[in-house]
Amino acid sequence: MYQERVMLAALATNAMEIRDVQAGEQAFLYSSGNHGPGYVTIKGKVGQKSIIVPFAYQLAIRVAEAVPDLDFVAGNVSGGVVPGWILSEALENLMGRRVPFVYIRDTRKKGGQRELITGLDNPDVVEGGTAVVVEELVNFAQTTCNGAEALRASGYNVTHACCILFYGNPKSVEALRETGLEMVYLFTLREFLDVAGLHHTHTPHQLDIYREFLKDPLGWQARHGLEPVKDGGTR
Repeated sequence: MYQERVMLAALATNAMEIRDVQAGEQAFLYSSGNHGPGYVTIKGKVGQKSIIVPFAYQLAIRVAEAVPDLDFVAGNVSGGVVPGWILSEALENLMGRRVPFVYIRDTRKKGGQRELITGLDNPDVVEGGTAVVVEELVNFAQTTCNGAEALRASGYNVTHACCILFYGNPKSVEALRETGLEMVYLFTLREFLDVAGLHHTHTPHQLDIYREFLKDPLGWQARHGLEPVKDGGTR
């Protein structure tokens, strides 16, 4: 399967790291301020066109099907900028019309100020039009929801967001539902882990650690004596 081959290509570049926190290794701190045992770097592959371009073009097919009335694409800084730009190009080819691109910054904080969005001063951006928020991956969905709210506060219609990799953890599903967003994604973390297991890029123990976190992310943190940090930042 083509999608599996591209996932395997990403795994071959060491895109996923999993730490055994129970054995004393340090947990990752995500941009949301939450902790977890693993991290997948999609935005770190932006210079590898053989990986990021196929990801974005396959995602474009799903976005075109889910949001046929799409007017423009909004990429969240920083991870959603390059995939979002490529996505807008792919959607133009699929839809046979212009699909402008804008980017949203400071999405870790709530706020709908128009100045957070760059690129709206474009005659191709329809006033009150429909936008899709783009991330390279979505874990806890905080920045995704904030980006959608910023666009809505500026008068735009946002019902969908999209990403290459969707963790699908319960907290993100809840946050998206409360914000009134439907997520369009290329593959889930569980699918990514399955490919890693099939091709033996990580040990079964490592994959089980990450799968356990996905069941209950906040519970996993509590069991390991970790608390969310106000100012997150992936490390």
